[in-house]
Formats: sequence, structure tokens, C-alpha cells
Amino acid sequence: MDVSSSSSSASPQGGYDVFPSFRGPDVRQTFLSHLLNEFERKGINTFKDSQIKRGKYISPELKQAIRESRICLIILSKNYASSSWTLGELVEILESRKASGKTVMTVFYDIDPSHVRKQSGEFGMAFRKTCERKTEHQKQRWKQALTNVANILGEDSHKWDNEADMISKIAKDVSNELNFTPSRDFDYLVGIEAHLAKMTSLLCLESDETRVVGIWGPLGIGKTTIARAIYNQISRNFQRSLFMDNVKRSYRSGGDSDTYTLKLRLQREFLSKILDHMDMEIHHLGTAQQRLKYQKALVVLDNVDKLEQLQALENGPPWFGKGSRIIVTTDNKHLLEAHKIKHIYEVKFPSKDEALKIFSQSAFTQNAPPEGYLNLAVEVTELTSHLPLGLCVLGKALCGESVSMWTDQLPRIKTSLNRDIEQVLIVGYNGLDDKDKAIFLHIACLFEGKRVDCVTQFLGNSGLDIEYGLSVLVERALISILSDKLIIMHRLLRQMGREIVRKHSIHLSMRCRFLMGACYMYHVVANNIGTGAVLGTTKVSLTNEKVLSGMHDHQCIIFCRDMVDKSSLVRAVEAAKILHGFSFDLDRERIDDVASISGLNQRLVPGESDVTVKPDVEKIEEEFQKKPKEEFRFPHQFADSKGIGFFDVKKELSSILTSAL
Repeated sequence: MDVSSSSSSASPQGGYDVFPSFRGPDVRQTFLSHLLNEFERKGINTFKDSQIKRGKYISPELKQAIRESRICLIILSKNYASSSWTLGELVEILESRKASGKTVMTVFYDIDPSHVRKQSGEFGMAFRKTCERKTEHQKQRWKQALTNVANILGEDSHKWDNEADMISKIAKDVSNELNFTPSRDFDYLVGIEAHLAKMTSLLCLESDETRVVGIWGPLGIGKTTIARAIYNQISRNFQRSLFMDNVKRSYRSGGDSDTYTLKLRLQREFLSKILDHMDMEIHHLGTAQQRLKYQKALVVLDNVDKLEQLQALENGPPWFGKGSRIIVTTDNKHLLEAHKIKHIYEVKFPSKDEALKIFSQSAFTQNAPPEGYLNLAVEVTELTSHLPLGLCVLGKALCGESVSMWTDQLPRIKTSLNRDIEQVLIVGYNGLDDKDKAIFLHIACLFEGKRVDCVTQFLGNSGLDIEYGLSVLVERALISILSDKLIIMHRLLRQMGREIVRKHSIHLSMRCRFLMGACYMYHVVANNIGTGAVLGTTKVSLTNEKVLSGMHDHQCIIFCRDMVDKSSLVRAVEAAKILHGFSFDLDRERIDDVASISGLNQRLVPGESDVTVKPDVEKIEEEFQKKPKEEFRFPHQFADSKGIGFFDVKKELSSILTSAL
């Protein structure tokens, strides 16, 4: 092969940047000479073989140069296949690509790629002449190599009006590829291999279709990390690639503009980045499709929270070329479904062992706790309920501390939410509307671990649209509902919800919605400073008459199970002014089993503000002796009912006795 290059033939330490494969008579005096000058200007070290003796077969020195070069640039022209030498190079290059992942870039210079693929036209004539007197095996190897190289997307000179611009683009692409060093940032992330394997399966990279894959899960679960890891792994296989982080923030940076303007601004930012055209001007939302419909692109849209954002950036497969892949991360599953994204990866919580390893890497920069820390590390890990965000944040906060300091900080970790964790989790809460926020707080304070029917019974007439609201919280990954209809909220989310209530109570000068904790509860109720605002109280002892008598305006009271007996039950019912039937259920399998009084909001009989409906004590005693989880009820006393709301509960008294499930 006739080669001209801009650097010495001696192999520098670490090999070459680029190995060019080309047919000299077609490009050496024109295209190649300008390209090599541009490479030299950019400091790109290019191999030359002018001192290598040419022969029928590719020499060992040439094979070594191919192996030592980071990029092989194949310049296909009309007479490329007229030399068995260049065809031998091509076979060697593609074998290196297959064996070691060698980067191969192509340029189709004054030749139609389909002529290379099919060995037709002038290119095919030159190839058939070279194949004369060659073995069938040799011909098939060359033919397959030409077909394969033609399928590698590259620059086509027919699509350029200005050759200088094409040369500049090729040199820039080569330089960018050289600047790309495979990232090892994610090599040691716990469980990342399993995540990448599942994502690779969903992406189905061998298909030529344009596919969109969603990554869904709660805040802090690691969606962005997984997206970055898969992006780093596969981005070099695409013509265009872009990781667009925090789409939500970019969208909202437009301020109070109308929706169309916000979408237009977001698309302009997107196109400016993926096309490397800063300050790009666009005038309609069809621009993205016009510019990208022939481009094989990899796009990650991270932290999407509105359908309008997807409509501005990815409004269907026709927007991108064949083989494109778009990855969307969100904590809102409904958004993915509304955009008709069929392939969704739900990120699960790490196992107990994985959680301890994640925490240890953050706290001790190793995979397991050192001697003396194991029990404390396990306890902190459990307090995070295995949320990766919590594991990493608390690990860093405790890093370098002594065992005694860890012990001293545990009580605060149990009762207070770390500020860095709260700043991430609060985003999910803030994204809810007011009704769904109210349901979230009720679950965080009163109903976590309860059955769906318990919540719908208590809040059914509240005007909060309970069934829809619960579905929203599930889609936003703020709660999960198990197959037996138990509502589960992550411990850190529950802690955040209770912190929201606590801050709200302070803001209202102690007029509390929910009371949690025996001492605080007694202080508020006994001193009558929560009257008119209390919606619920947790874990009350039935032995204090003053506290019970102060709960006349409560909508929900949860009692400690070990205090629930016949006499205290009757006192509780009387003190809470029960005006409707109740159900009672004991779950003897839970450590913190409780019984609850919760409201169905029966009206007081007009003019009888102090009326108390006496329960049937004998019936209670009879039913109380039955097996756990046996339900029993009072007969209905009044038919007229009113739903719970944020109203004056002094006027709208109610309650129904039920247990924690």
C-alpha cells in the first residue's frame, strides 16, 4: 500500500493515535495530504509505512502497527479493492476490532457506500479483478470484510459541498475519540453489572429499530448512575450522543414562560449540545426531527418530570435515525406510560449484603466494616432501608469517626433526617398536588403498614380522591402496595413526611395536625395547645384520663397494643365520643402492634354537644376473646355522615376504632 504520513515511522511509546488504510493513487495527493496536515496541527500521531517493504501479504510490522494504534481510519475509494495489500489490511483491522474492540472509523471518498457493501459499480469491477486466481476462501474473507466495513457509519464525501469542512469534521471526530478514555468510574459500584445487563437486554442494541427505554424508581435509588454507566459503555457506537442531565431543571429555568416557549427553549439547548452548535436558533419544534432523523443517536434524558419535556426532546421514533437509543430516567412511571414507552426498567433496592457493601465503601472506603464497626454499620444500613442515597450520604457523614462517635450519633440518625438526603427526597413531595400531599402525610404519620381499605375507610369521604391519590404515590415511587394490599413507605420518606408535619406545626404555633411521640403528645393534649388542628395521634397509653379527655376533637388515635383491654377500650371510646360503629383488630405478629381510633365523621346530634354513645361492653368482651384479626363492630348509631377535611374538628367530631394492620 502506498502510504503518506505526517509522523515518523518509529513506533512511539504506547503506539500510534491513528492507523490510516487507503489506496494511494485515489487520495494521497489530494484528500489525504490535507487530512494528515490537519491531524498534525491537532497533535494526532499518525502511522506511516513508507519504510516497510511491500509484498503480496501484510507484513508482521504492519500487523503490529494496527494492534498498537488506538484508531484505524479506513478511507474507501473507487480503487481501494484493487490491491490485495489493502484488502489484507482491512481483514486484519476488522479482526482486531472483533477481538479487542478496536475503534474503526470510515470515510467514503467519492464512492457510494452501497457499492462497497455490494461490491458493485467501478468498485466491484476492481474487486473482481483482484480476486482473479485467488482461492474461494480468500475471496469470501475479503467480500465479508467489505460488507462489514460498509456497514460502519462514516463520512460520505458526496454529502459535503466543501471538502475542507469535511476534513475539519473528521479531524475533530478523531480528536474527540482520542480524548475518550473508557471510564472506570463505575467499575466498583455494587451491583452495577446486574443493572447494566438488564439495561443492555432492554436496549436490544443489535436491532436497527429506534427504541426508547425508561428507567424508573424512587428518588435516591441510583437511576442517574445506571444511566451514566450504560451511556459510558455504549456511546462510542453512535454517530451522535448526549447525556442531558437534569432535564427538569433546564425546563424550569425558562421561568414563567408559556409551555410552547419552554419546549422551544429546551429543544434549542438539546440541539445545541448534540450537534455541537452553540447558541443555535430554532423557530419551531419540528427542527429536532429535521436535523436528527438520519442520525444514529444515543440520548439520555435524565430526571424528566413532565410530559412536555419528552414532547420537546423525543416525540417518537421518526425523530431519530435507525438504531438510535433514547434513555429516560424519572420517578414518575405514569409519565413513561403516557408517552407510550413500552420498555421500562424498574430499579430495585439492593439486598442486605449489597447495602452493607455500598455503605462500607462510603464510610470506610472498603467493601466491609473494619473490626468493631460491624454491628453499628449494620444498624445504620437498616435505618436507611437500603436506599443507596441514604447509604452513601450517611457513610460519608460518619467516615473517619470513632466507634464512640458513631454510638453518640445513632440517636439523631434515628430521629432526624440528614439534610442532604432530605433535599433530594423533598423534590418528590413538592411535585405532588395538594390533595396527594395530604394523602402522603397521612400515610407517613398514621397509615404506613396499613391496608388500603383502612385508608379508604378513614379518608373515603375526605374529598382527597384516595384511590387515585394512592395510584399517583405508587407511580411516583413514594409508596408501594404489596399483593396483600399493605401500604409500604420507605423509612426515610416516612421520616421526611413527619419532619414536614413537625415544621408545619411550629409554623402554626404548635397547632398540630399529627402528634407523634408520647412526651410531645402529652404536652400538646394536656395543655390544650393542639385543639382544632389535630388530625391524628399515634401510640397513646390508655391509662391517662387527662390525655384521653383532651382528645375530644381528634380524628384518629392509635393506642399501644399492650394497653388495649376491655376497661381501657371502653374509656377510650367514651373519651373520644364515638358516634359510629368501629372495628377492632390485633396483629400479634408485629412488635409495635397498635389499635387505632379513626374517623368516619359522624355529625353530633344537634343540641347535644356532650353526648356519648355507650358501647355494648358485653359484646366487646365476647368478641375480644376471639382469635387475632377477628373483626367486630358496634351497630350504626347515625346514618348521616360527612367526609373528613381540614375543617374545625370541634364541630365535626368522628371516630372509628380499628387496629394497625
